[in-house]
Amino acid sequence: MTYSPLRVLLVILLIAVNGFFAGAEVALLSVRHSRLRQMAEEGQAGAQAALNLLSNPGRLLSVTQVGVTLASLGLGWAGEDTLYQILIALFHPVTTPLTQKFLHGTSFVVSFLVISYFHVVLGEVVPKNLAIAKADRLAVLVAPALLVFYRVSAAFVVIVERSAGILTRALRLRGGAQTGGHSTEELKLIVSSSRGLGYLPENQEDMIHRVLDLGNISVREVMVARNDIISIPSEASLDEVLRTMIEAQHSRLPVYEGAPEKIVGILHYKDLLPVWEERRRAIRSGRPSRAFRLARLMRPHLVVPETKPLSQMLEEFRLGHSHMAMVVDEFGTIVGMLTVEDVLEEVVGRIEDEHDEKSQRRASEADEVELDGTTRIRDLESEFGIEIPTDQGFETLAGFLLLRRGEIPHAGDFVDYNGRRYTVLEMERNRIARVRIEKLPEQPVTATG
Repeated sequence: MTYSPLRVLLVILLIAVNGFFAGAEVALLSVRHSRLRQMAEEGQAGAQAALNLLSNPGRLLSVTQVGVTLASLGLGWAGEDTLYQILIALFHPVTTPLTQKFLHGTSFVVSFLVISYFHVVLGEVVPKNLAIAKADRLAVLVAPALLVFYRVSAAFVVIVERSAGILTRALRLRGGAQTGGHSTEELKLIVSSSRGLGYLPENQEDMIHRVLDLGNISVREVMVARNDIISIPSEASLDEVLRTMIEAQHSRLPVYEGAPEKIVGILHYKDLLPVWEERRRAIRSGRPSRAFRLARLMRPHLVVPETKPLSQMLEEFRLGHSHMAMVVDEFGTIVGMLTVEDVLEEVVGRIEDEHDEKSQRRASEADEVELDGTTRIRDLESEFGIEIPTDQGFETLAGFLLLRRGEIPHAGDFVDYNGRRYTVLEMERNRIARVRIEKLPEQPVTATG
């Protein structure tokens, strides 16, 4: 008795078909849509076919599953009988009715193990590993053939898809919904993975992480506190305004009326240039200059609540055509000020211009550093490497010291915390103005025995 080599070829073909559908599914679900669109724009026909399939992920899964199932069923049918014929051909000289029954049972067990091995290794694992490693290349190669298979078997695929949808809805699951995208934490993992593989430099990884964290930061956490706002009264003269701007090195100043917390507008230095030019011409011609009225020059100010997420502020500044906003609490009282630079510094780190003092070295690199009491806790960690938990309500270095002391401190008072000493250097009435942070010497470890 002989066996047909065609049946062996059929088994090999069915394993290959199974591997094709398994690899195609993984390749198409792993490839980036942006990469496919780029390849389609370059004229690769397979890329457009892949995009067509991915436009309906549920249908794509149905197509590949139908192909895998048909190949697996065919493999189970052809594999056992083919191996049986091989065993019969090998043992034909000693075949008897009894041994023939034994060979039939043996062929079933052996074929199950052998076919399962080749089916799993060559029909599943290897194609899927290749698809993960070469997702974009394989996706454009398999997509046209998969699209043809879908069109040939469209009726059966639609029946499978709709049947699955009915059962899904019956189980009260999210049937038929187009899901996708990544959560914030998933995006961070993707970015960190890209950084680890060398696709992104470290500073870009940090910036992307900070952008993703902006939604968790409120305006109150980064604003300039009301006590630290440099502003000018609405009745100030031109000389007073210019002097304040020069001393503060600010291009914009809030304007208040009556009391500093009653901000009525913003003054930009560019609006002073025509006034200064008009005064200069008046002096040259010997005639009196026009009376200076600050109210004519100031611009409307933007007002935002202190609870507003920082992620919305750049758009708020853009729509409001402003670089500065006043921050109010729940009662409408101004509690601080926020600028575009404050928001950008949360993404790229401290921005220094030619007028800013050079920032200190990180405290982890220096034994001692002096800071303002208004230094934010977030800045202590990002700029100086000092970690202080903020779960007790304070947001500044002064707030931390007030909490730890439990009273209004005096100059010279200090707090020891986490290996550092925080000493109050200067007080302005009841406000902590200046603080020195210094490392404490490590305590020697004494042996006991």
